[in-house]
Amino acid sequence: MGENPKIVVLGAGLAGIGAATKLLSLGFKDVTIIEASGVAGGRIAKACLGTSWVDTGAQWIHGASEANPVYSLLQQQGLLEDVVTEEGTELVFHSKGHRLSEYLASHVYEAGEGIMRQQHRGNPGKNIGDYYAEKSLGLANNLRSSGEAKQEDILNILSLVGKSLLIDIGAPALNSVSLDSWQYYTNMGEDLNIEGKMFLLTEKLLGDFPKERLLLRKAVLKINWDGCFSGDESRIYPVCIECENGDKFLCDHVVITVSLGCLKAAPPTMFDPLLPEDKRETIEKLGFGCINKIFLQYEEAFWERDVESISLLWENETPASLSTDATQWQRNIQLFTVMRPREKFGHVLIGWCSGNVARHIETLTEAQLSAAITCNFRMFMSNPCIPCPKRVLRTQWHSEAFIRGAYTYIPAGVDAVIMDKLAHPLSSRKSPTEDLQVLFAGEATMKNLYGTVQGALLSGYREAERLSLHYGRPAPASTPSSSPLAT
Repeated sequence: MGENPKIVVLGAGLAGIGAATKLLSLGFKDVTIIEASGVAGGRIAKACLGTSWVDTGAQWIHGASEANPVYSLLQQQGLLEDVVTEEGTELVFHSKGHRLSEYLASHVYEAGEGIMRQQHRGNPGKNIGDYYAEKSLGLANNLRSSGEAKQEDILNILSLVGKSLLIDIGAPALNSVSLDSWQYYTNMGEDLNIEGKMFLLTEKLLGDFPKERLLLRKAVLKINWDGCFSGDESRIYPVCIECENGDKFLCDHVVITVSLGCLKAAPPTMFDPLLPEDKRETIEKLGFGCINKIFLQYEEAFWERDVESISLLWENETPASLSTDATQWQRNIQLFTVMRPREKFGHVLIGWCSGNVARHIETLTEAQLSAAITCNFRMFMSNPCIPCPKRVLRTQWHSEAFIRGAYTYIPAGVDAVIMDKLAHPLSSRKSPTEDLQVLFAGEATMKNLYGTVQGALLSGYREAERLSLHYGRPAPASTPSSSPLAT
């Protein structure tokens, strides 16, 4: 193989694009991306709504700072100049038909987030749901005794915090999420909503990548490794990738960047030999959540121009009662963000849902969603004249055969350190030295940045740098915050 190994990257999401483009920049010549779907980007995706493109996948930069390569790249390209950064009004309506005080809602919400966003360590087996229910009840008692509001309203608002966290992580219930979920997490700064911009990241990263080296619609059937496969010029390769259409790709190294959802759904026989037991256990133990968006486009806005979000607060809901039970799906479409600026997107709301509800809405028609959401708006806002949207666009990430959800979460009883096992490469069992035949990237392999776009990108960079070091081509780390190479 000499100094020109043949490398195949499976998956053209951010992890795969990151790995492939970094490999080229480090001097590797023979790099090919194989993508199962018909488009690159993975969980970064777009759709046309009216006269604008919208992000149907990721749209938030978690950590808008120079330490974040996603933010830095888009900033350097001048793509963030018209992103709306000014905070708008956050409307909160109660199911009894009245609007809550903005001061009360924001004050209680911030206090609830303060409980929810703490970094915990040393709590094996404990979950966020039980912890939050206990702490929020104490907070509600304190706020009630100070005369700020009725306990019922306070608990309703604190429930909204819990639902918002479920939207962030996609889990079916807070009780299923580890209290220690963020013990290794790297905070890169404040979050930034760049709706209508994230899909440009894929285009920029692939700008100089050879088009003939990005092969679409190549669903993989089997990954044979630790073998001896004859190729051109009598070269022997250790890896043979078989596609559903009969194509075969021989290589020295394959970088697996498919989603954790796909790894969970794949039959064990997809890898031959089977993946090691510890890696199979890691894939089984980690959670893979689901998030979906419902875009609602209106002829005219029924909200004021400065509104940033609309939240719906249901009576008799407490942090202890939260779930994403599909039978209660309407209660779990409670957050609507306004697409801004209006001049670019028109009059558009995005409804957010997670977990089992996110899966359930994929079974409903857009007409059913329109009718239910409109009915709720009219009831909560005491306005029977609120119109139906002229168009509804609903994402279906769980049904996406090559994605199967949104991103990773840490279940109760699981330590995120097991992500290091998932990131560990596989070498021949016959050779006394490592040959790094099968490498793994993706946000699920980043215990300090899982669930983020930069986590996916940096994981790809990490594996490219691993191969560079393997061939004696030292490469500087992409960022101080990137995970160390698994050993």
